[in-house]
Amino acid sequence: MPSHALGGKHPIPVLLHASDPLSEAGARAQLSDQRAIVLTPDGSRPGTVPLLVADSADDETVTRWCAAAPPDGPRAVLVTGRLRQSGLSNVVAGGIGAVVWRHEANGPRLVRAVTAVARGEGDIPADLVRALMDQVSSLLPQAAAGRSPRPTVLTAREVSILRWAADGEETGQIADRLGYSERTIKRDLHDLMKRLHLRNRTHAVAYALRAGYM
Repeated sequence: MPSHALGGKHPIPVLLHASDPLSEAGARAQLSDQRAIVLTPDGSRPGTVPLLVADSADDETVTRWCAAAPPDGPRAVLVTGRLRQSGLSNVVAGGIGAVVWRHEANGPRLVRAVTAVARGEGDIPADLVRALMDQVSSLLPQAAAGRSPRPTVLTAREVSILRWAADGEETGQIADRLGYSERTIKRDLHDLMKRLHLRNRTHAVAYALRAGYM
């Protein structure tokens, strides 16, 4: 794992995708004095985090990136002003690991989101997590009668981790609540997402809801 992903001294390379010149200029200005991040002209550097900036998650820049993102490719940070709840699950499944509202997108906030994605974690606003949970939960009663057996068994610890993650807890907080080291919780999350081919913590929560674990 790259040293920057562990909070090392090397800046995290970020590849900027903006829907218009003004959005690009604004993002560059906010990141210009952030030493934890370095903008790169292409995605060839290991550990590069894509940063998508658009007025809406329906913008062509975002939809095109999500459609082309390979299942095992890098996750992105999305900065947007609008994100329809009906399209939230598609955005999460499409490779977005962090969402930052435009009105909150200053330098430190962007660094926090990029760092979370570089570490293999997620950074989704609490209101969007709740919306995703509600969206998936509403589908469960319709599928309950004909639900097939759970395709993958989650351990009790994995379910507990996802329940706390659904409440917006960070890995350190989850570790304290469950009595494990933060390293153990991160490993469990990583193994879970790799096993189920999930993009991030929010996607994992949605999976657990859909499978009836929560």
